[in-house]
Amino acid sequence: QVEIRKINAPAGKAKFGPANAQGVRTYATSCFIKEALDKGAQIFKWDERKARSGQRQGSKVRGSGVVISSYNAGSVGFDGLFVIKPDGRMYIQTGIGNLGTESWSDCQRVSAEMLGVPWEKVNITWGDTSKNLPWSCVSGGSQTTHAMTRAAHATASDAIKKLQQIAANDLGGRPEDYVVANERVSRKGGGASMTLARAAQRAIELGGIYDGHEVPKEINAFTKRSAAALAGQGLMGVARDTYPHDGNSLSFVASFAEVEVDVETGVYHIVDFLAVADVGTVIHPAALGGQILGRSMLGIAHAIGQKWVYDQHYGVALAKRFHYNKPPTILDAPTHMDWAAVELPDPETPVGARGIGEPPVAAGCCAVLNAISAALGDEVFRRAPVNLDCILMALEAGKPMMDPLTANV
Repeated sequence: QVEIRKINAPAGKAKFGPANAQGVRTYATSCFIKEALDKGAQIFKWDERKARSGQRQGSKVRGSGVVISSYNAGSVGFDGLFVIKPDGRMYIQTGIGNLGTESWSDCQRVSAEMLGVPWEKVNITWGDTSKNLPWSCVSGGSQTTHAMTRAAHATASDAIKKLQQIAANDLGGRPEDYVVANERVSRKGGGASMTLARAAQRAIELGGIYDGHEVPKEINAFTKRSAAALAGQGLMGVARDTYPHDGNSLSFVASFAEVEVDVETGVYHIVDFLAVADVGTVIHPAALGGQILGRSMLGIAHAIGQKWVYDQHYGVALAKRFHYNKPPTILDAPTHMDWAAVELPDPETPVGARGIGEPPVAAGCCAVLNAISAALGDEVFRRAPVNLDCILMALEAGKPMMDPLTANV
């Protein structure tokens, strides 16, 4: 299972994915799924688990499966906006909402780090269009990390350029003679410098592009209105992501699962689960791990129990409430569950990071289905969910049972 996926995995400029609006198949900006498979196989001890797949002890039999999944993970062309005020603090505006993924703040760390501002001195206003926010991407669909780290990088670069110009104007020399770090604008090699707080005050005095009274033409009209409302408060960083982008930005996940099936009762449980993500640069490991495992559980739920069934005569849904279509609980989680990341940056985005929300879902579901098939036979299951009725009917009939309304009685 691992080797054939490595053979079929895209690499370089190989055509991958569906055709675009012009009918042309493109390629991924980067794909390190082979590395993800290798890393996962090592951590999961794939060769050992593969060797015992299908081996029966009493009424129990184990099986292991692996799957790769991908999803578009890269919007481009959005804006960033922040103000450094004379109090030395950085006030970042973002349209990203707080969905629990922490993208509303994680993406903005890019700007703070580029300017050398401690996170403790950063204020973020987010997700409220009445509070002078820039044009931002949707908060979902695996788009946020890629889109908004690019915008944050562009905005920080704009602010750095302005800070260098202010320092050269006040302290002499050329703008390129200065660097921005540790809350200061300093001459390279030592010498004259000024604090960001002082530079912010000078931006107000100079006006124009420095304090936001003049903004780039290419930014969105929504951002222009927000910038106008914040103008004159300090040094403004405002920019649109215009970085080049060659290819289709996709994130990938390789998921591994081992299940143990009781062939007498049809009951099975997931013994171990591992998801390895190829998402470029990891900007917040804890948040990334939370998304990978959480979304994997959503996929596992599709495999083990969540089932949409429609009446074949009337066409009405028979599982339209949570008590008919039960979400997973902690009792449904794998006995052991872990994640890892390849941590190789995407070369087509300045920070190297992509989103991760969607890819673990399909991988979580199908890794479990493949593991069940490895335990009971390759042709047993090609459907979801697989519950004990499915297993018992298939074992008794000696063939796959695909009727969604079939029950073991």
